[in-house]
Amino acid sequence: MPVYAHDKAWQRIGDSLVPLRSERLETILAESIEKIDWTAEIIVDATLDDLDPTAINKAREKFIEKNRNSSFAAEIAGWDDLTILNKAKITIKGKITRAALLLLGKNEASHFLLPNPAQLTWKLEAEESAYEHFSPPFLLSTTEVLRCIRNLKYKIFPDNYLLAAEVSKYDTRVILEALHNCIAHQDYTATARIIVIEKVDRLIFENAGNFYDGKPEDYFSGDRTPQQYRNPWLA
Repeated sequence: MPVYAHDKAWQRIGDSLVPLRSERLETILAESIEKIDWTAEIIVDATLDDLDPTAINKAREKFIEKNRNSSFAAEIAGWDDLTILNKAKITIKGKITRAALLLLGKNEASHFLLPNPAQLTWKLEAEESAYEHFSPPFLLSTTEVLRCIRNLKYKIFPDNYLLAAEVSKYDTRVILEALHNCIAHQDYTATARIIVIEKVDRLIFENAGNFYDGKPEDYFSGDRTPQQYRNPWLA
């Protein structure tokens, strides 16, 4: 952060001392903050006991599924939990990262992440109002958020068919994709919740931080691949 004198921050241009321009301040702050991956930092006092066993088992199951055709697939069953988490790049050399606490941490271990609230919030804004907060492990909590959403079934009558077809209001895969993107690309230094707002006719997903690489419309066609992530370890 710049040092203030006489209620102003200053910069030098040549031999002159002038008030610090806002764009220069933004550049300095971006250089000092955004290159640090908050999610990759190790929490020294956290241990494997601070991770949820059910979430670890789910991580193990998904790791096996992802690597079922790998050269080491037959060995995975014999690996202990820390080996699995190291190989999955959730922990680092057996040490617990913030990413590990977000994805697999016990609810009561959230204090390691303070002042970040480490919460997903579902909020209903329709003919009725309701809300609920969900804490880590996010690997399991996203499913709990999904269950809160009133994904009703509708019957439609396609042309030239005698029987109705039943469809869901929302595609489950799309909901989870949006929610997982909110988690992966949240600016955790902003100490904010991730919020899912359910209205009568739509779902709104909110997370902290500006769009990180380019603009949203760059990705509408599906042709652009992001070159960088805000939280590469978590992503």
